[in-house]
Amino acid sequence: MQAGRLRHKVKIQNFSTIRLPSGQPDKVWVDGMTVWAEVKGISGRELMSAGAEKPEATIRVWIRFRTDVTAASRLVCITGPFKGKVLEVNGEPIPDAKACQLELLCKLGVEN
Repeated sequence: MQAGRLRHKVKIQNFSTIRLPSGQPDKVWVDGMTVWAEVKGISGRELMSAGAEKPEATIRVWIRFRTDVTAASRLVCITGPFKGKVLEVNGEPIPDAKACQLELLCKLGVEN
């Protein structure tokens, strides 16, 4: 893996259940590690939903291999061209043959 390609910072977030002071469970996004990544846009399109156009982009993110990133995770871009944007991980992360890096295909723009 070429470390020079990892020039963007992203924060990993995982969906978790916490207990409120009242005792009620609540599902929230919990911040994980901030890591270096390569973030590149692959494609974009517009969808028609409920009579309105909604843009959607597919973003490819490469990070060093981690076991805490799953299909239920999301990334918050801290630096780079997508600064301040939330990227939803679309499908399982794909490790390379040596388990040195992960390829994450993410969606930007369409909410579930």
